[in-house]
Amino acid sequence: MVTRIDESELPDGARQLWAWWSAAERHPVPPRREDFDPVEVPRTLGNIAIFDVERDPWRFRVRLVGTRIVEETGRDTTGVYLDELENVETITLRARWAAENGRPYFVPQAPVAWTSNKFRHYSALALPLVDDTGQTCMILYYMSFS
Repeated sequence: MVTRIDESELPDGARQLWAWWSAAERHPVPPRREDFDPVEVPRTLGNIAIFDVERDPWRFRVRLVGTRIVEETGRDTTGVYLDELENVETITLRARWAAENGRPYFVPQAPVAWTSNKFRHYSALALPLVDDTGQTCMILYYMSFS
């Protein structure tokens, strides 16, 4: 997990989303959910997933899964909690880190353990979004597969 993002290392589609997030960030506070307008990043939509963040206890519900992710993984997990899926412990730990710290991260070429499809690796850019209190309420992901 990389927490100091170098735009040049991001997959092409993730760069557009990173540019939006960086411009909307009010350092040290991430952008609000309301700041995200999908129309601003149309090329990324199929590769986007959004997790709702719940606290006490920590849980992450998949709010949305882009069509490209569904096509590539062979499954639509919209509405499912991460803790209901197999082999996602590392993803859950990273999501909690992003929520607690309000900071983005990038995972370059991680092994795929959570789908049986043909992929060996995936990359993910995770971008926290906050509510009006400044707490992370959602995590916006860009995912690509190889």
